[in-house]
Amino acid sequence: MVRIDFMKTFLTVVDKGSLKKAAKELGMSISSVSFQINSLEEFYGAKLLKRGVNGVTLTEEGKIALKNMENVLDSIEETKKLISNLRGEKITIASGMVGIYVVPQIQTLFKAKYPNIDIKVVLRGAHDCLKKLGGSEADFAIVGDLPESDLERFYYTEIGKDCLVLIVPPDHPLSKKPRVTFEDIMEYPLVMLTEDYGITSSLKKALEISGVSLNDFEIGYTVSDFFSQLHGVSNGIGVAITSLIASWRACEVGLVRARRIEGFKSDRSVYFVTTKTLMESEKMREYAKFIVENSRKIFSEFLAECELSL
Repeated sequence: MVRIDFMKTFLTVVDKGSLKKAAKELGMSISSVSFQINSLEEFYGAKLLKRGVNGVTLTEEGKIALKNMENVLDSIEETKKLISNLRGEKITIASGMVGIYVVPQIQTLFKAKYPNIDIKVVLRGAHDCLKKLGGSEADFAIVGDLPESDLERFYYTEIGKDCLVLIVPPDHPLSKKPRVTFEDIMEYPLVMLTEDYGITSSLKKALEISGVSLNDFEIGYTVSDFFSQLHGVSNGIGVAITSLIASWRACEVGLVRARRIEGFKSDRSVYFVTTKTLMESEKMREYAKFIVENSRKIFSEFLAECELSL
């Protein structure tokens, strides 16, 4: 049976690109690293790495083995965290920007229902939330976008609806225009979020469905967080197509104005996500059910408020 620490060594070698760099990182001798790699290759019955003067690269068999090792190690960490949670009564919810005004209410309701549980909320882009979930850094996630692949480890269910809208400064020419088209928006630079955000991947999908390409627009700025996007738009450096729910409070206080885009198929789902391993725990299923039921109610009420004022 192969040892877990050998798998961790393999991942380090792949990450560093050489046995020498991996040995330095791990505080091991190169011969020890080489022995562990050889043991893994014997276990899998295939050559996993091509070794050369410039370092190592994965073979086709190595790529398959790497994915298997990542899954094994993730599953072990996930199980360790689940066992720890059962003892320690502590959970973490990772939320994309679509949950920015909903998750605090969930946190309050959860503490009222389960006062002895320490509940932590982490705000990140949707894709970063899922990485934290997969890496056992979070127990549950609320996100506005799911990847089209690599979902086999996750349990997910829809808890609400969102839509993508144009946001502009209140005094912008498009703020009072009777209708806004894609052609109108193409006259102004877009303030974009990085690929970590589900808003960005949702935007690309929605544009494609609507028969438009992101390449048709001028990308003026790409910022690394949602609040920088809001700040950029409110200060007139560009316009943005972003989440209605995430931007709504900024609209309410007059920082920006949200506009529908004619012909834009912009609706998207909001999901509650956790891992299938976590859902094997009766206690975690209870917590998940509580979060899902209350999230659906809050999202429904919040979106109705947004739609009435849009």
